[in-house]
Amino acid sequence: MFWFNKPELVSDEVRIFLQFEKDWLQSEWSLKKMTQLLTVPLSFLALGLSFWKKSLLMGLGVIVLIATGKIVWSIQSAGESGRAILVPAIIGLIVCCGLIYYGFKRLERKR
Repeated sequence: MFWFNKPELVSDEVRIFLQFEKDWLQSEWSLKKMTQLLTVPLSFLALGLSFWKKSLLMGLGVIVLIATGKIVWSIQSAGESGRAILVPAIIGLIVCCGLIYYGFKRLERKR
């Protein structure tokens, strides 16, 4: 991603997983793949609706489901190299949930 510096050292697991994702995205587009990819806009729609309804619990639940789905798909599809995303995904999930919680509480105080 362009906003991060290029790492000096990349583990083999990460390199293998990133190549798997690249190959998966560039491979033939089957009905199964298109159905799987539909989960992305649908999950964003669910996330938007939950926050539109101002439901912190529902919004956090959707975010947890999105992250869990990505982790499960990665390990199921890429095997051992899919485990390379576990730590960054969990850290990202915790940070994201924490910031959303903070933002909700801050907005509640302003009302």
